[in-house]
Amino acid sequence: MRLAAKIISEKLVQGNHFGQRVGYGAEFEQYRHYEIGDDLKRLDWKLFARSGKYLIKESPIESNLHVKLILDLSGSMNYEEDQISRVSYAKVLLASIAYLAFKQGDSLSLYFLVDGKVKQVTSAGSKGFQMILYNLETAKARGAWQVRKGSFPELKSRERELVIMASDFLQSESEWTDIVKSMVHPKKQLWLFQILGAQEMEMNLKGNRRFIDLESGESVHADAGQLVKTYNQKMKEYLDDLDHNLNLPKVELIRVKMQESIVQLLNRVLNQNSIN
Repeated sequence: MRLAAKIISEKLVQGNHFGQRVGYGAEFEQYRHYEIGDDLKRLDWKLFARSGKYLIKESPIESNLHVKLILDLSGSMNYEEDQISRVSYAKVLLASIAYLAFKQGDSLSLYFLVDGKVKQVTSAGSKGFQMILYNLETAKARGAWQVRKGSFPELKSRERELVIMASDFLQSESEWTDIVKSMVHPKKQLWLFQILGAQEMEMNLKGNRRFIDLESGESVHADAGQLVKTYNQKMKEYLDDLDHNLNLPKVELIRVKMQESIVQLLNRVLNQNSIN
């Protein structure tokens, strides 16, 4: 897992990182109004002499934030397509992000969603990187996620952090959207990686097939050709509905096909997003 994460991360364009915040540094970026508690040394006294305004100089500095990794380990994560396992894809994706954050000096923690419960695997800190890799490598997806709405205080911190969640976000009712909505906070930014197979997103199968529910184990035989139109319509409706429900402040839903290179995916995401 460490080797995969290292190779992927080192293939990324140099300079990619999780973002910057504005603070006190050497390079001037912008002004903002003085607030109680600000260091008076940061006031622009020359500007005050000219304008009478109390303005603070700010500059961009590298952020040291908490990166919270969350992996869905419900049974549907065992789905495979083109010899690619969804849970393996998710593990390597999170390991690669953990490697980037570790090299940047950010604090890391890892959580599993399994058997209807939230399991904190590692505590927040910059020294748990090896434990994160070990637990990702040995984790097994199994069982079903509870449909009923649950309360998960472990995910409801109010600290500044980047939350990265890997799941298929396939739900019977609103179980996954409820969890996401419970985590939304002005100080937090959420990147939700919805990992799907190409056939899941738009089925074009033909012939008699056996379809298996990876969470309940139930199966059914059917003519795939007769199901294509209805399935594709319902899947499109579901994905559109998910887009609508997760169109929330500081929440980014990133839909990715398992066939996409993780290097290309991370390049795309890091170039399009920054942490404020």
